[in-house]
Amino acid sequence: MAQQNIRLQQFFAAPRTTVFRHFSDHEHFGRLWWPARCRVLKLSSGDEPCGVGSVREMRIGGIRFQETITAFDPEERIEYRVTQGGPFKNHLGRMHFSEVPGGTQLDYSIEFDSRWPMLGSFVAGVLHAAWLRGVAGAVDRLAARAV
Repeated sequence: MAQQNIRLQQFFAAPRTTVFRHFSDHEHFGRLWWPARCRVLKLSSGDEPCGVGSVREMRIGGIRFQETITAFDPEERIEYRVTQGGPFKNHLGRMHFSEVPGGTQLDYSIEFDSRWPMLGSFVAGVLHAAWLRGVAGAVDRLAARAV
């Protein structure tokens, strides 16, 4: 099965600290840009509660899966893997936050294989469309916080 690669980019008119905090908070993450319910299953034992080793459960309709944070560099990057459930194999999400004039640039990549033939392209399309539809709200919320 072909690996799916999604590349998402977004500018936020807010400081990198604000944007990073918003995306690193498990409670916010599920509501950021798609209709998912997110529940914290395990917090990190380190200084950052949603850092390396923390686990969140995502629910979209009847589909549940767990994401484990595998890399966490404050204000710079977050990486996670789907470690249980869902229609994914080899799922890796990477978020890189950069300071740019006037705010923050987020470069977000998602790579995965599908467990079932033909489903990967469909899921990739749904994720991309959900991002385009939902990220506008996150842009507005973060810009309002920055004022």
